[in-house]
Amino acid sequence: MKKTLFCLFAAISIFTLSAQEENTPLKDLYPMDSVTQADDAVQAVEDKLSDILGDLELTDEEKKLLEAPESPDSDSNIKDDVSEAGTDQAQSPASDQPSQDESQPASESPAGESEAESEEDLPAEEEFSEEPAQSEDEDKKSNSLAGVSEVPPAKRPRPVDSEKAKAAEDKDENPDVPEKNRNTIKFGIPSEISNLIDELISNDDPRFTEEIYDLFQVSQNIVIQKKILEYFTKLEDPCLEDFAVKTLNDPYDTKPDVVKACFEYIQKVRTEPAIPAVFTILESENETYFNDTLATIGEIGGPDAAVSIAEYLERDDLSDAQRQTLMKTLGKLHAVETFDKIVAILENEDENSFVRMYAAEALGLMGKLEAVPVLINAFKDANPNLRQYAIKGLSEFAQNADAQAAILQGIRDEHWKVRQEAIKASEKILDRHAIPYLEYRAENDSERIIKEEAIYALSLYNDVNADHFLIDQLDKKMADSTKIKIVSVLLEADHGEEQILELANKTLDDVRMKNLAKGLGKVLAKYSRSSFKDICLKYLDSKDADIVGFGLDMYKNYKFGGEVEEKIKALYDSRQTNSTNRNRAKRLLGIED
Repeated sequence: MKKTLFCLFAAISIFTLSAQEENTPLKDLYPMDSVTQADDAVQAVEDKLSDILGDLELTDEEKKLLEAPESPDSDSNIKDDVSEAGTDQAQSPASDQPSQDESQPASESPAGESEAESEEDLPAEEEFSEEPAQSEDEDKKSNSLAGVSEVPPAKRPRPVDSEKAKAAEDKDENPDVPEKNRNTIKFGIPSEISNLIDELISNDDPRFTEEIYDLFQVSQNIVIQKKILEYFTKLEDPCLEDFAVKTLNDPYDTKPDVVKACFEYIQKVRTEPAIPAVFTILESENETYFNDTLATIGEIGGPDAAVSIAEYLERDDLSDAQRQTLMKTLGKLHAVETFDKIVAILENEDENSFVRMYAAEALGLMGKLEAVPVLINAFKDANPNLRQYAIKGLSEFAQNADAQAAILQGIRDEHWKVRQEAIKASEKILDRHAIPYLEYRAENDSERIIKEEAIYALSLYNDVNADHFLIDQLDKKMADSTKIKIVSVLLEADHGEEQILELANKTLDDVRMKNLAKGLGKVLAKYSRSSFKDICLKYLDSKDADIVGFGLDMYKNYKFGGEVEEKIKALYDSRQTNSTNRNRAKRLLGIED
């Protein structure tokens, strides 16, 4: 067999050289389709080769190199191989053009190449498979989820949440507010509508969803479209899914602000049908929305998305900012198949520090216990940013004693960012061993932001001792902002009301504490309740217009009636009341001009 192949390959090579010199087509030199018998074909090739070699002026060494070795293959195999070659060619139409790979003769090796070298270069038997091997790029494409997303059917907004609607109604300054808002939505200019929607978002007011939805269907204004998307994102209402998916299927004719709002919207309402469109944008050459797509996939993607995104770790053309987002996305997707690679990135001291930070966070999000020692080791790093994100990663392991111990040490770290992250971790895992650490930071930390974070954390434990500690701080000398923070967290937790009202009365009696009285008034108005009736009256009795305003806010958020309402009528009737408060009193009471 080897002899036959060698002869055939050598003959074809030499025929080709002859054809090139004589400008004669190869098929005219030796028409293979005329061979009908295998033995005749082999003999014909050898005779032809001998004739050609005889005409060439070769050295003895060159002739020796061209000698064919004896082959152990049987004659039957030779016949089969040659017959197959002849049959294949005979069956192929004359007009068919061979593919590039098929048209390259196997003998096109450098001149003088030995038989042994030629045999080594021949591909292994299994590589002659009719199915071509899949390239690396094709393999990556097979993991791609890109495509055109199916657009969800159009739908109206969800029914209005009655509890939220009632809470919003209680904040209306007068009964005309709903009608006024509806007119603004129907006839207002973009800036007026934008301001109204901001107010509705702030108040978590769902009463005008139908009107706002209808406006969205007809408005072409970018500001209005973006603002309405923000509104329904806040409400987590999927009524605009069809618009968002259509936009992401073809985002390049839409203003970037609206496209970005669509990304945020589908993240919040979890529009999984948008995945193909998001991947199409990600895989495009336009990198405008690279981070938006990754963030979206991190929120709504599944295991298939994790496999596809993992391939981006192999890319060396991503910016540091893009790689940071990639780390976070892989973590959110729990892409555990990338765990070892992300560990290597975290432990590589030559890597960009911000990429290492997000690698630490990603390891935590994956939830593998093997990450705990890796993150504890990262917590020992000199870079405070890396220590901060090591703590962030460890916060995902609430029941792990080693993680808890590292977080406690983070509360006493030299750098305020690390302390803050450790306190936030304690808010998440609620390890009671952290309470004394938090109390110390709340009372003694040099950074106000750390004090206030520790105060908030203590309020979450629902611990009697922690509550007593916070209440005791109200009588101590400290910054007004810190006391206001304590009052806020206690009211949020529905603790310490008696002591808070006592403090508020004290500030109203002492003009030197006027600023604290105003700060407390703002918090009291936010949490206004029936038990605040007396303190509301005292605020309304103040000679300071700003303090009176906070009394009006308390009434606005909780309609006390009785004495409080009479007091507000008196404010409206009095010429000594400043114009701002008088007009507010008029609106609150619903008095017509």
